Amino acid sequence: MLTGDGVLPARLHGAWRDRGLDYDAEVQLDRRMVRVAFDPAEPKLIELPVDALRGAALQDGVLQLFQEDGTAIRLSDSPHLDGLRHRLEAAVCVFPAQTLSLRGFGSERSAPGSDHDRWFELLLTARRLAEESRTVETQRRAFDADRLSRHAQATREAWAAARFDAAADRRALVAELEELGAPLARALRELEQRAAALRQAPESEQFSVWRLWTAAVQQVFRAADDVWSQMLPALCDSRGSKGALWRKVLRRPLRGDGA
Repeated sequence: MLTGDGVLPARLHGAWRDRGLDYDAEVQLDRRMVRVAFDPAEPKLIELPVDALRGAALQDGVLQLFQEDGTAIRLSDSPHLDGLRHRLEAAVCVFPAQTLSLRGFGSERSAPGSDHDRWFELLLTARRLAEESRTVETQRRAFDADRLSRHAQATREAWAAARFDAAADRRALVAELEELGAPLARALRELEQRAAALRQAPESEQFSVWRLWTAAVQQVFRAADDVWSQMLPALCDSRGSKGALWRKVLRRPLRGDGA
């Protein structure tokens, strides 16, 4: 049977590889694997990678572990199943790295500085909170799409106010930055939809829906990174609205590009 720390006795039910289950068992969870040992007469071992679980639901003293193929094993007759459910969520929902693949973030050519830091500030704060958390709900709350959208708009307005005294120039710069920020706005709308799905997901599907949500978070980081690079010419051009037309012309792809 199992050895080491954290071995829990439980009753095993359900099916595994076309075999009906109804055994006393031992259960062990490490960082990436759930192991269930059963049938002392002919010892058997079930190994479930946590990354392959769709969800885990505890109800009426029975913990069900749902696999990607739709099957589930059930554990009962243990006072420790609630703790196992929380530990399993923490093992599955390790918040993934978000900035490793970004091209502009922190690089010299992206002109990092106070403007750069202000643009990424709330995203990085949300990332830190999510990385410190081991529950789906606290991670979801860290990346509130509406709060991120309002931060982006306030940042654009603050940039314009710092650069121009004339209200017309401020409005023109904000409008240009909003146009350039369209990919981020789309990514935030997608994040909001994924967050709603995550909030409403049954425990049997929670881990799978969480993975889709983290992909939406990653897309927000990529969009913010791309938008920052696109906004730099406007932020560095002291001509303001007078240079907006030429900046738009220069951003326009040449005829035949991509052919």
